[in-house]
Amino acid sequence: MPRHDVEMSIPTSKVVLHADVVFEVRSDGEKLGELRISQGGIDWRPGNAKIPSKLTWERFNRIMEERR
Repeated sequence: MPRHDVEMSIPTSKVVLHADVVFEVRSDGEKLGELRISQGGIDWRPGNAKIPSKLTWERFNRIMEERR
């Protein structure tokens, strides 16, 4: 079973205005990807990819609702 580590980087202000909250996810020491959360939505950047997959909050909500 892989070991997962998650590091979180939070902007210094209490509200995310122009800075994302960033989660770096690793599995057995290798970077799985980076999740960025902002007012506009969620970005997932797998591994060391340069282009993220982006979801608006509305699209994210629809995906989560479909999985119930």
